[in-house]
Amino acid sequence: MFLIDDILLLPARMGMDIVEKIRDMALEQLEDTPEKLQRELLDLEIALETKDITEEEYQKKEKDILARMEVLKKEEK
Repeated sequence: MFLIDDILLLPARMGMDIVEKIRDMALEQLEDTPEKLQRELLDLEIALETKDITEEEYQKKEKDILARMEVLKKEEK
């Protein structure tokens, strides 16, 4: 009897696992971490070097990332 229940509930359990993984990934992307911010700075520098963005855009985005780093440092204390 339990085997049949397990088989019938398997799609629902798999669906919940997928939903939980998606939620975890979304939360990870929203949450600032030192590594994430460093990666953003590196990507920004590459975008500037490859002329995908202007110096002005670079400075504006860099300022934002550095401000977020400061907030993160203050939260860690």
